[in-house]
Amino acid sequence: MSLLWNVIKREDSQKRPTDFFGTTKGSSSVYFKATKTLRTKILDFLNPLTAQLGIQLMTAVAAVWNSKKPHRNQSKIKILPVASASQLILVDLICALNTMKTDTILHLVKEVVKKPSQIKDIPMLQFSYAFIQRLPVAALQENFQSLLGLLKESVQLNLAPPGHFLLLSTLNDFVTRTPTLENKKDQKDLQEVTQKILEAVGNVAGSSLEQTSWLSRNLEVKAQPQILPDEFNTEDVNDTSVAPSSMVSASAPSIYSVQALSLLAEVLASLLDMVYRSDEKEKAVPLISRLLYYVFPYLRNHSTYNIPSFRAGSQLLSSLSGYAYTKRAWKKEVLELYMDPAFFQMDTSCTHWRSIIDHLLTHEKTMFKDLMNMQSSALKLYPSFEQKAMLLKRQAFAVFSGEIDQYHLYLPLIQGKICGLFHSALIRT
Repeated sequence: MSLLWNVIKREDSQKRPTDFFGTTKGSSSVYFKATKTLRTKILDFLNPLTAQLGIQLMTAVAAVWNSKKPHRNQSKIKILPVASASQLILVDLICALNTMKTDTILHLVKEVVKKPSQIKDIPMLQFSYAFIQRLPVAALQENFQSLLGLLKESVQLNLAPPGHFLLLSTLNDFVTRTPTLENKKDQKDLQEVTQKILEAVGNVAGSSLEQTSWLSRNLEVKAQPQILPDEFNTEDVNDTSVAPSSMVSASAPSIYSVQALSLLAEVLASLLDMVYRSDEKEKAVPLISRLLYYVFPYLRNHSTYNIPSFRAGSQLLSSLSGYAYTKRAWKKEVLELYMDPAFFQMDTSCTHWRSIIDHLLTHEKTMFKDLMNMQSSALKLYPSFEQKAMLLKRQAFAVFSGEIDQYHLYLPLIQGKICGLFHSALIRT
């Protein structure tokens, strides 16, 4: 059916030739001679099936969707695979069925995903994501409850990590394109679903961490290679041999943790800003703290094998720290990382850390002055003769992280610190 529907779409998109009198000629590439006839035959065949066999029809869609996934060399581009032209034909075909309204399609997707079979879960959610992306804003608003039901029930299932990525991306697409919900109950329901989906993705992000000891809540990064998103092949998402990730697992290395961190870095800050109104921002802080619990261990580890996670975690923290209301969730840990002896052992992630330190100093009015007045003895991890130099290095990075002339009012204080350091060096010599 999808092949025939593809023929119809191709014929419709082509400009048909005209004869001498300007009359449009019919297509000669289709057996029925007219795509309109073929379209009618297909819809007449499928429409009656939807009433009694809707779930079976959508299950078949998932199977066909999986068979039409992009070629291997095209599926490494993004965390979420981009639907191929053949897959989008399936979306168009289902949308053309007049017995399948939007809420019906979302309900059937939910029922298919609920049945225990990871072979079809991910393709079905991929179809759903592509379907929702093509819906106009008005249709999204009208079918909010159906979409909410799909997200709410799906996040409770034992989905493979890519399934949670799709749920988060679907949620983000809805929130980004629709106005703020007026109904307080709907808004609260949306916040609850958002929290559950983000926590599920957060668990995946932490799947490359392990406990430092049996009873300890402290986490550290497993000493193992990490897979970058562009090295990961999305064809593997339907491989049932890949078990869903679990937090602090001693099993095989997670191949999804960097992807989860990267996805959170892309959507988390803006998503929370839209889901929680201005007077509700503080409600999001505990959730942010729980998510960052899985992020800070990656930022404390400067090993080569941890570079992918360090970059993604830095990007995530950079985007979050841009919102002043979030500072309670990261201020203490960021200051500790800033004073850590290994702080400057990083690569291009330094760009993100310029933003993070700038946000730290901007959100706290006295923070820059406190940093300038900090005694070198505060850096207890350094030998005493290096403490002043290391503190000055961090003070210089603070100035470097700000805008041009942002700290010109503190110039006398900065000059005094530099002169004091030179004076101490001269006395020592």
